[in-house]
Formats: sequence, structure tokens, C-alpha cells
Amino acid sequence: MQFFYSDQIFNDTIVLSEDEANHALKVLRKHQGDNLIVVDGLGGWYRTVIDNENVKDCRLKIIDKKENYNKPDQYIHIAISPTKSHDRIEWFIEKSIEIGIQEISFISSHYSERNNVKFNRIKKRAISSMKQSLKAYIPKINDVIPFQTFIENCSNKEKYIGYLGHSNREYLPSIANLGSDYCILIGPEGDFISAEVDFSLNHGFETISLGKSRLRTETAGIVACHILNIINE
Repeated sequence: MQFFYSDQIFNDTIVLSEDEANHALKVLRKHQGDNLIVVDGLGGWYRTVIDNENVKDCRLKIIDKKENYNKPDQYIHIAISPTKSHDRIEWFIEKSIEIGIQEISFISSHYSERNNVKFNRIKKRAISSMKQSLKAYIPKINDVIPFQTFIENCSNKEKYIGYLGHSNREYLPSIANLGSDYCILIGPEGDFISAEVDFSLNHGFETISLGKSRLRTETAGIVACHILNIINE
């Protein structure tokens, strides 16, 4: 099974972008009358039939559809400090979506190595990962904001911060509740400073451990995402 993506959906018709149409018609050699599965990134799943083989105007007829396709009960929000290498940011985006994530925020903290991300590249990677993992949702992806601003406005029910400086940290699988609304803060390679941790604790966050190993930023984000998905299986 292969998923295609489109955000151009009109009544019973879907229009594929030229890139998607080229892959379907030229690479996979699909023809008029063949079936394609399309997702819209918002939970919509569509079984379609190719109605027009023109790569520049590839139209599909919807013959079946589902809403909220495979929507999970839990909500996972990872707030992460962007890494210096944008390739590592994109790797985190790709793998977290494959595993299952609903929201990603980028935060600028004291030791952050960069204060911007390349959204066009990130969106392309997000769409590709959604299709590859047979999902119908693209997570909400938020631009970089200061650490303090994020903390003050975070409204998730269960709020955790990964921090190496506390010896009495709880192991995430031991305290996260099933089917909940989570936010996990992941710091830069230099970790959070104590003032940032104290600020987060004063706003309802708890310090957590992701295991015995010291992890790189993007790896910690993946591990947190994986743990929350595993306990909700």
C-alpha cells in the first residue's frame, strides 16, 4: 500500500500536485481507472480512482473516505531546542512522525545552538514521513520561540522536562498516564540551565529521566516520543 498527499480536495474530486502526480503516473505507471489512496494531513483518508492522467492536472474521483483515520487517544507534544545541524532536526521530524506525534515546538534556551528552522524543508520531510508510515495526520509544527514564552503558554495536561542535573528524576514510563495530553521539554546539547528548570517547575513541569544513557538532543526527542507511544499501545 502507498499513500499520496493532497490538500486540494473539492467535493468528490482531489487534485494531485505535479510532484505527486509524476510519482503516480511516471514512476509507478498508474493509469486512468487505477486506484490511489490519498491523505490530507488532517486525518482524512480517501480511496480514489484516477480520472485524468495529465501530470499537470491530475484529477482523482473519490469513491470512499474516512475521517480521523487512525487518530490516537493520546496527544504527544515535544518541545525541543533546535540542533546546530539542520539535518539532525529533519531526522527528528521524520522519525517522530513515523513513531507517532501530534505537535512539535522549537524552543530557544540558554545553550541553544540555533534560533531558526527551515520550514519548507521540514514540511516536505513531514509529508514524506506521514505517507511512508501510512498515517493521515501531519503534526502541528511551531516556529522557534523563547523558552520562557513557551513555558508560560504551555497548556498540555502532563508537563515534563528532561534534565540531567536532578538525581531524583522520575523515569518517564513510571509516571505518564495512559491516553493523556503530554508535553516533553528536550534541551540543547548543553542541557537546560538551573534557572530554566526552576522556571519550568514553577509552571507545573516535572523533571524526568529517559533512561541511563546520556542522549543527544534529537535522540532524546525520539526516545521520549517512543516511550509515550509504547505505554499507550
